[in-house]
Amino acid sequence: MTASFRAYIDEAGDEGFKFRKVLSEQSSSDWFVLSAFITRKSRDLETVKVIDKVRQEFQLHPRKHVHWKDLKHPQKIRYSQMIAGLQARAIAICVHKPSLLEPETFQERYRLYFYGVRFLLERISWLARDNHNAEKHGGDGSVEIVFSNRQGMSYEEMKDYFRVLKKKQDSGTNVEIDFSIIRIDEISTMAPCKSMGLQLADAVAGATFNALERDRYGNTEPRYFETVAPVVYRHKGSLSGYGLKIAPREAIVNLADEECLKWWDKHK
Repeated sequence: MTASFRAYIDEAGDEGFKFRKVLSEQSSSDWFVLSAFITRKSRDLETVKVIDKVRQEFQLHPRKHVHWKDLKHPQKIRYSQMIAGLQARAIAICVHKPSLLEPETFQERYRLYFYGVRFLLERISWLARDNHNAEKHGGDGSVEIVFSNRQGMSYEEMKDYFRVLKKKQDSGTNVEIDFSIIRIDEISTMAPCKSMGLQLADAVAGATFNALERDRYGNTEPRYFETVAPVVYRHKGSLSGYGLKIAPREAIVNLADEECLKWWDKHK
């Protein structure tokens, strides 16, 4: 039987740890965001084809890669509005790197990325588990995972990491990914320019990143995220910890009085 859902995964920010001493400096981002755009597989194509409408409205080439960073503010607002009306769900994992208690650990190869992806796959599996309806939508309840292909990334190493987590889970360790839904060996990658779904995941990541990361003037722009919020995953009405997770938990305390989290109170 085929999968019931498809999840596209992309990111915003970087994995560096050379933070700005003054805002105008070019350096590592404070935030690293991993996002997923999730569709029911039965209507995946009709959902992701919104990218064709985006290209048409923005007068882009019919095959143009719609990259969040390349868009101007009014286009980002409009793109966010179009995403908000889709029959899909989105999840964003937001890592505030300066709040990590052992930053040297997260500078090891792929460690920060794997840290974020673990949180993301947990929530994708919860979403699929709670919303599977074989009679109505078909499929076996599982999720096809499609990652944006990162240059230099070993996806086999990532699969090995999740195989280790599954073994730990089998031996009684608390690992919250439902591996009956997330099938490690079936994880795949694509170039975002060849996948409309990955371009939507890029938009969710970019919208979330812009809500958190200060620009050179100290400002953030939460309007994009707040516009796409209707499609962000909620559990029993709660978005915090589900469709939007901030990690580590110390970040919320450390940034309680900062501009970048003032919008957060609306979504707890």
